[in-house]
Amino acid sequence: MKILVVGSGAREHAIAWRLTAEGAIVSVAPGNGGTPGNVPLHALDVAALAEFALRERIDLTIAGPEGPLAAGLVDRFGERGLKAFGPTRDAARLEWSKAWTKDFLRRHSIPTGAAEVVDSEAAARRAIARVGVPVVLKADGLAGGKGVFVVTSTTEVDGMLAQLFGLGEAASTVLVEEYLEGPELSVLAFTDGLNLAAMPPARDYKRLHDGDRGPNTGGMGGYTWPTYATAALLEEVDQRVLRPTLAGMRSEGHPYRGVLYAGLMLTRDGPKVIEFNCRFGDPECQLILPLLRSGLGDICASVAEAALDPGQVQWREGRTFGVVLAARGYPEAPESGDPIAGLDQLPEAVVAFHAGTRVDEVGNVVTAGGRVLTVVGSERDAVYAAADRLSFDGKQFRRDIGTEVQALVGAAR
Repeated sequence: MKILVVGSGAREHAIAWRLTAEGAIVSVAPGNGGTPGNVPLHALDVAALAEFALRERIDLTIAGPEGPLAAGLVDRFGERGLKAFGPTRDAARLEWSKAWTKDFLRRHSIPTGAAEVVDSEAAARRAIARVGVPVVLKADGLAGGKGVFVVTSTTEVDGMLAQLFGLGEAASTVLVEEYLEGPELSVLAFTDGLNLAAMPPARDYKRLHDGDRGPNTGGMGGYTWPTYATAALLEEVDQRVLRPTLAGMRSEGHPYRGVLYAGLMLTRDGPKVIEFNCRFGDPECQLILPLLRSGLGDICASVAEAALDPGQVQWREGRTFGVVLAARGYPEAPESGDPIAGLDQLPEAVVAFHAGTRVDEVGNVVTAGGRVLTVVGSERDAVYAAADRLSFDGKQFRRDIGTEVQALVGAAR
């Protein structure tokens, strides 16, 4: 099978890594310093991507990030008779318009926090005054994982509003949202719009520093199967969130195909939707795919054909841990161009998925973005040993990924 993967992050490297292991011929557009078959096409240039897929007789295209889906990649490919994995632009609205999604959740009685939608900084200030702090501010549109601000005191309001409205078009509409308390959980599922096959649940760490301090980022790591993701909880998520969402999208004329990602807060009143993503998460994708026993290419093709058999989706037992190595200055002003050492010294049980990397003129892999690598393995200690072994100037990463599991293991001993 010839497969085109669209995107340039660690998520896309993980997808390409898995497909290559399955024997697929993989191209990645535009890719990074670790991906195979890189093609110099922008991920948002859906017309050029479709032309490439036609010319190269690509059997299946998988869109990694949200941008190409919001730009209508699946729609354009369908018009050209090409098979693509992911939701249409209208269905992807679940991610690219948080205001629309909040209304959708209310219309279909899917549990979520209260929110007020505003269109100016002055209106946001009035809403914050009514709600009080703590409160969550969200850009309605796509902001590369940087459009969410948790305001915990009145002294933070000015600075966070300035950052939020500084995002431009993505923040032309803003949500002032109820602050929910509880552990977070990411539940992803393959779906063809009717059938659904859930993936191993994961916990993602958004804050830059240990102890959930520092600015929000695109994700600093995570692990699968947090202990609070019980069978009863996952059944509740399936019945109260995932299946009602698919039914609601069908009833409104936007059947949803691809990966449905529910970001949840586990409150005292039960799980509530914080957000939906319309694709594999990053870093969740890097954590989940190593546990997949079935063929990823076959699953994605069946989803694109609206013929998913949930029984074909099988998972390995066990848990994975992932730690993101970020560049100095991330997330505000990441540095780049620094050589990366140690990539050829990793044990077989650990994989370093590339994100912000490139190969320079003399063949060295150097940093080229904020989140540089995601180091993944089934043993937490091995992952952190590898994270220490890899080096580049200004490397920063969290030391507390998966401490919940580490504490349980220590208690068992």
